[in-house]
Amino acid sequence: MRNSMKNMMMTLCSLLFCTIVNVEAACPKKWQTDLKADLVVAQDGSGDYTTLQAAINAAPDHSEKRFVIYIRNGKYDTEKLIIPKNKINITLKGEDRERTIISYHIYDCKSPDTGNKCPAESWALWKDNSELVRTSATLTIMADGCRMENLTLENTAGPVGQALALTVCGDKQVFRNCNILGYQDTIYLWTSGKRSYFENCLVLGRTDYIYGGGIGYFQSCEIRSWGGGWITAPSTLKEQKYGFVFNQCNFTYVDNSPRPGDDGRPVAIGRPWHNYPKVAILNSVMCEQMHPEGWPTTWNMEYASTSEDLHLYEYNNTGKGADMSRRAKWAGIRKLTAAEAREYTCEKVFGEKIKDWK
Repeated sequence: MRNSMKNMMMTLCSLLFCTIVNVEAACPKKWQTDLKADLVVAQDGSGDYTTLQAAINAAPDHSEKRFVIYIRNGKYDTEKLIIPKNKINITLKGEDRERTIISYHIYDCKSPDTGNKCPAESWALWKDNSELVRTSATLTIMADGCRMENLTLENTAGPVGQALALTVCGDKQVFRNCNILGYQDTIYLWTSGKRSYFENCLVLGRTDYIYGGGIGYFQSCEIRSWGGGWITAPSTLKEQKYGFVFNQCNFTYVDNSPRPGDDGRPVAIGRPWHNYPKVAILNSVMCEQMHPEGWPTTWNMEYASTSEDLHLYEYNNTGKGADMSRRAKWAGIRKLTAAEAREYTCEKVFGEKIKDWK
């Protein structure tokens, strides 16, 4: 009898635990992190390559197996990088998150005929690669199935215009335990419907520093802002259910901005860029410097305040910036119900389990 009761209690506890996890958790915390390296990059010549682009180029085309490039500590700041469409399933894994640094300084990269502001000497290095010059990103990912772990990716150009650290065009991207740093347009999730997952990452910026039409899920990340700007600039298609989702994140604020006049000014959740923006913030901590309106400007979208096709949602957040009583009175800004919040798990947003990604 005692054993039967014990087994019954264990079963009930297991069911209760699973219920809680299914409601609150988003994505698995550990998966395929201890992969053996296929190539090693080291600046001192102790690896297979001394530069990152050479290692990326050496990866097999259209590989069904994951190809791991291990990057030893150092500051890799001489290349503007691209992972082409044919280099699928690549992992860039750093030796140390703070000491493995991929860095570049490019900004406002366009054709010279349309007002290119890139430093001329840098433009000359890669102007013939049309894919590479599409944005000013330090790293552009065109391929599907790429991962980045345990490193810092940055654009150091500062407050000079568009200066991206990361542009993502492919699908099923994963970024774990990374610092992604910039000032304006730090992360560009370019392609509508394409999915990117960020876990335990630090994202830093000031102006529209998470933007685009893709689907981004930020789990347990620090979203760190300089003052006076906007965190997001979404451009979600009307028929796309999800845009940017932040779950169990910490929205923080930092002084000593590279731009004079930023310090002390509030930071907005975002401003609508194009189409029908969708942003959801759940179970997160929001700093007191958050602009009380959340979305203080319609920017270039007159219908932003009246359309219910904009989904700018919040749920179960804490901190002084989480008070929604003074949020902008837009049709699409509201608090989710508990039932609605359950539709924002990682599996629901992506339409499949991340563990099923190769």
